[in-house]
Amino acid sequence: MKRVSVELLKPGAKLAKPVVNDSGMILIGEGTVLKDSHIDRLQSMSISSVFIEGTAGPLKTREELLAELDARFQKTEGEPYMLIVKRMFKDYIDGMSI
Repeated sequence: MKRVSVELLKPGAKLAKPVVNDSGMILIGEGTVLKDSHIDRLQSMSISSVFIEGTAGPLKTREELLAELDARFQKTEGEPYMLIVKRMFKDYIDGMSI
């Protein structure tokens, strides 16, 4: 189970917990496979995140992760130890199953 921002939800995701309002009323039940209409409804109700089935994994593509890594280490390109740290992160990203 992982918590996902409603903005990042995609149709086909399955709710691991019910979505409830402030008074505890169930809005969308556990086990519901989300459709575009569900996601639109969640956004219109200002629900920020929900729990979906599956293991926590990256919400970005490998290319996006590597671009962010380059941007984060841009100021330290001349520092040998930071290059080692950057390489470790790059190897980790390359080994992820995305």
